[in-house]
Amino acid sequence: MYSGYLIKMKRIFAILIRTSGKLYLKLTNILRITYLRLKYPGADIDFKSKIAKNCHIICVDGGTLKLRNTSLAPGTHLFADKGSRLEVYDSVIGQNCVIVAKDCIVINPGCAIAEMVVIRDQNHMVDTGSKTDVFSQYDTGKIEIHENVWIAAKATILKNVTIGKYAVIAASAVVTKDVPGYQIWAGIPAKFLKYVNQ
Repeated sequence: MYSGYLIKMKRIFAILIRTSGKLYLKLTNILRITYLRLKYPGADIDFKSKIAKNCHIICVDGGTLKLRNTSLAPGTHLFADKGSRLEVYDSVIGQNCVIVAKDCIVINPGCAIAEMVVIRDQNHMVDTGSKTDVFSQYDTGKIEIHENVWIAAKATILKNVTIGKYAVIAASAVVTKDVPGYQIWAGIPAKFLKYVNQ
């Protein structure tokens, strides 16, 4: 009789611990999003998004950062510069990814971006005539990643690139030109490997 009561109490206690842990995670996520929305006027982050701890998110005045139902893993770095646009919809971004917008980056719904992926819409311009700021200027170009794209670990996506829907970018690939939909690209620089489902 007494042991049955203890077993029930242990189960109830375990349920309470699990529930309080989930509530704690939801509350800290809401606080992170609220803090970012208050700190950066250009940040438009919905409460369906999940931002893990140790994410570094910056939206410079005049920049626009929009997150919709997006999950950011720990260590992710998002940066929207003045006059830029960074939009992510219904996607998952893995640990320690770096996404830097100085022009425009749009990631459409259903994308899976693995850990340590780099997406940058700019290159440094070298000004050899300058005595102080040799690398102070940027050459920018829009990046758009269409629906249901999978970008594997440590891949790099550079400026002026459009990736078509259901494309796959292999691990450690460097994408420098447009990738049509339903294709797998790999290598440095990335090249067509085969069609998806082949």
